[in-house]
Amino acid sequence: MAKTVERSRTEQVKLWTERAKAAWQHFYRRFKLGSHYTIERFAIIVAALSLSGVLVIGLTVWTAYNAGNAVIGQTALYNSTFVASRTGVKGTVSPVYVNENRDRALVLMKFDTPSQMSSDAADYYVYGTGIDGGPGGGPTKLEKPLAGAIYSFANTGYLGIILEAPDGFASQLINLTVRACKELMTPRNQPGSAGLDSSFAEHDQWRIVVNPAASGAQHLPALDSERIPEPEAVFAYAVTWREEQAKRKVLDGRLAAMKTQLTRISNFTSTMAQTAVRVGDDPSVRLLPPALPSAIDGDSITGMDSAALRSALDRTPADQIEGIGDKTPRARSLDSFSDGYMVNTYVLNSAGPMSGGTDFNWRQRSVAEGYFKTLGTGEPSISAYLAKLSTQPVPSMSARELRWPLSNGQTITDLRPGDTAAKPLIELRNNAMAAYDTYFALKRSYQTVDLLELLVMEQTLDSVAAGSTKASGPSAVSFRS
Repeated sequence: MAKTVERSRTEQVKLWTERAKAAWQHFYRRFKLGSHYTIERFAIIVAALSLSGVLVIGLTVWTAYNAGNAVIGQTALYNSTFVASRTGVKGTVSPVYVNENRDRALVLMKFDTPSQMSSDAADYYVYGTGIDGGPGGGPTKLEKPLAGAIYSFANTGYLGIILEAPDGFASQLINLTVRACKELMTPRNQPGSAGLDSSFAEHDQWRIVVNPAASGAQHLPALDSERIPEPEAVFAYAVTWREEQAKRKVLDGRLAAMKTQLTRISNFTSTMAQTAVRVGDDPSVRLLPPALPSAIDGDSITGMDSAALRSALDRTPADQIEGIGDKTPRARSLDSFSDGYMVNTYVLNSAGPMSGGTDFNWRQRSVAEGYFKTLGTGEPSISAYLAKLSTQPVPSMSARELRWPLSNGQTITDLRPGDTAAKPLIELRNNAMAAYDTYFALKRSYQTVDLLELLVMEQTLDSVAAGSTKASGPSAVSFRS
């Protein structure tokens, strides 16, 4: 019986072997794997590789095309700096701004040294073309018609190009060649025109590549006006806004730091009333608060810190919160920070500003809305007021030089250096001195530097309104259509 089973298995193995051999021979002949089919086999391999190559190249081109379109669709500005070809004057370019309808754009430049370039818009000419391919491509016609104007913002060093697109902007790279028609600097011996046409050697020019239709273009409310906006409105949003918002954050932080020091001073004052030591025959001598200079005497800060305000905004409409409800809409927008920074509502209460400084409610209004007219200084202009303040002596204070009295009629300087019993009073005096000195320095910066800088911004905006120039028409801006 066992021999019969073994013979059956042997026959099955033999049958499977023959079938496998037959299948292999069929595959061998089908795909020409024999030595007689070398040429045919080579052709098949080459064809397969060629097909794979076409697929890989096609996929790469398709991916690159879509990636390129994605970049073009996102990138609004392709060069953030420039150098004038003949004079070598350098400058920077701000992000491209657009209005809400995306049919008006602003390209804003700033010369590193304003005095090196003309401040008259009529002294510039702009020629715009489309770009064939990427940023380094050749000129081509614009896909949609454009018109433009040049703004020079007085003597600030800022130069702006307004682009008007009645049919909206096409998603197309635009090359703006900006020419300075008047050279205020001696041309370089070798103009920087390498890789550019001869006009860059003959004229003081630079290129800016933009795509106003890109998603990266930033909305600028000043461009939303029905008619082309005035230079001061553009400057207030494009330039002053950034500077003012940064300064408001500094002022907000300065008040928070001052509030902390006043809290420390109050705590040390309470501790003085509770700390008594033996001095000579008197078993209960305390340190008394010093008489303070008028610059800080009686100061207090009221309002909510940022955490309390955040909580209040969760429960109460902003218009009903003290310190928020009386702000203008522009002031509220300025105090809304993209990084999540939350302001406080602190207000400094003092008898008056320090010598050489000023004090006003900067939270309620903005630079564009004007502070100076609300101060009642009696001076005819901001410049006259700032000049008056500059003649006043800058205040100074050292808490160590204050008189620190003791309850026994003596002062802390009358204590013997080796009197260990008096050590708590000396340490308390030292801590209080640090808080007074820090508070004084913070208030001096707040009133004699930070607030004055807001007035300087207002003065600059006034000068932009009075001294800006505009140029438009084909003689100022033209395009290849």
